[in-house]
Amino acid sequence: MRRLFTVLGCLFILYGALAYGAAGAESGDQGLMNAVSYMPLSRGSPIAVRPLDDSDQNMILQQEFERALSDRGYTVSRDAQLVLTFETRDVVGAWSGTGPRTMLELQNNEDRVGSQTPKVMLNIYNSTRGGVLNKGQSGTRIVTPSQYRIDATIDDRSNGKRLWQAWAVADLGHRDSISLTKAMIPVMVGNLGLTVKRQPFNLP
Repeated sequence: MRRLFTVLGCLFILYGALAYGAAGAESGDQGLMNAVSYMPLSRGSPIAVRPLDDSDQNMILQQEFERALSDRGYTVSRDAQLVLTFETRDVVGAWSGTGPRTMLELQNNEDRVGSQTPKVMLNIYNSTRGGVLNKGQSGTRIVTPSQYRIDATIDDRSNGKRLWQAWAVADLGHRDSISLTKAMIPVMVGNLGLTVKRQPFNLP
């Protein structure tokens, strides 16, 4: 049964990641959160918070998690049976660029026989690459924006079972990761122990 829940959870996570990649955030001023609950989580249970990377920034984020948990009525204790582990990462966006106009194109036929020689074509007009009559669409175009992501899990120390798993994603834009975190962490803690799918939240 535990294996079945794990498989279903992984499928849910994969679906959410693909759906977010295809659709992105609802807008530039919103992020999205997904979560999977594997087992019930008692409200107010003592929880320990642990970052996977003990960088200076994650130490700040640990305090943000602990503050949000306390505000929600949870007891924060380093020796708690339940452990909330989190990690953060930047997801670099993708860009595409076009160079100068293309006037001549060479087309080679690898299977040519006899008189089937390579072709040289004069590009008169091309809306994308440009040609003799136009410059085309030069410059850089953003395909997917850079994003900031937090992943969090809650595990039971006594038996190693995972109770809950969640992640929040938002476009980085002109914001810094700290300001995004202040918007992400309360939303994640507010949905502790719950299963949610593509829940939007406002960004500062």
